[in-house]
Amino acid sequence: MFDMIGKQFFSALGEAIERRLGRDHPCFAAVDRVANDAGATAEAQAALAALDPDMAERLMADAHRALRESPASILGAWRGAGLRH
Repeated sequence: MFDMIGKQFFSALGEAIERRLGRDHPCFAAVDRVANDAGATAEAQAALAALDPDMAERLMADAHRALRESPASILGAWRGAGLRH
């Protein structure tokens, strides 16, 4: 499940962090690591929790907006169930 949805979400979140806080912000590095290592989600969550709540909310809104405006990023990850009998 993480491969299908998590990577796209954390990618969108990373882009939002890069735009608002810059690539050199520790939160960007933590979220960027999740794209390659699902085990790094706890580190990313801790980095997000350390942010000002208003900034964290804006970043989440940016990420959700990016996914909502580009549903192909999620739909492309879905694998068809195929025929089942």
